Amino acid sequence: MSQHNPESLSPAAAEPAATKRPAYKKKRFVIPASVVLLGIILGSCSTENTPAADDRPESGPTAAASTEPAEEPAAENPAETPPAEDVAEPEAAEPAEPTVGTPFAVDMGNGNVATITIVSAERTDVVTTTALATPAMNGSYLLLDVLWETESGTTTSNPFYFSAKDAEGRAADVNLFADNQLGSGEVLPGDKSRGFVAFDIAAGPVSVMISDPLLQEAARIQIPG
Repeated sequence: MSQHNPESLSPAAAEPAATKRPAYKKKRFVIPASVVLLGIILGSCSTENTPAADDRPESGPTAAASTEPAEEPAAENPAETPPAEDVAEPEAAEPAEPTVGTPFAVDMGNGNVATITIVSAERTDVVTTTALATPAMNGSYLLLDVLWETESGTTTSNPFYFSAKDAEGRAADVNLFADNQLGSGEVLPGDKSRGFVAFDIAAGPVSVMISDPLLQEAARIQIPG
């Protein structure tokens, strides 16, 4: 019976046994790969949990200022600035009433305008020094010193254009015998006529009316009492 000598095995048969690697040498590439994969996973998780720089809330004085609401402009008080349509327009001033010593215009019609001035108004017992003098029936005479001028056109002065009423509304008569009585006649532009007009009228305030040639009242002046 023949015996086999181990040493007689061919090199080809013995090589697999010699080239067989231990188990710990086979895993040396697996372990490093696992470590790398775990590092990648942990890195991605850390990136997802960290807020971006632009998303972080601001801090400090700038952030506090941005949270305060902006001040709104003060509303105008409507009472201080009323609408234009509510503002009342100033009324035209009425002409002042004629007074003693102040000239006033009197429309005599047809474009003819006279300027009349009651220079003075006095109470007197007599209006003439002639034999025609008579005492006043109502206590005294109202003697008016009248200046008549023509402002435009041609006017005619006349003592009959003047009439008077007392405070009770009673009409007075013109005394036609007063010295230096206002003349009756045409007054051309630039000319003047001056004279007295006398009334036998009770003491107190008197209303004197001036009429136009048609005897329509054209002006009125109040004479204090």
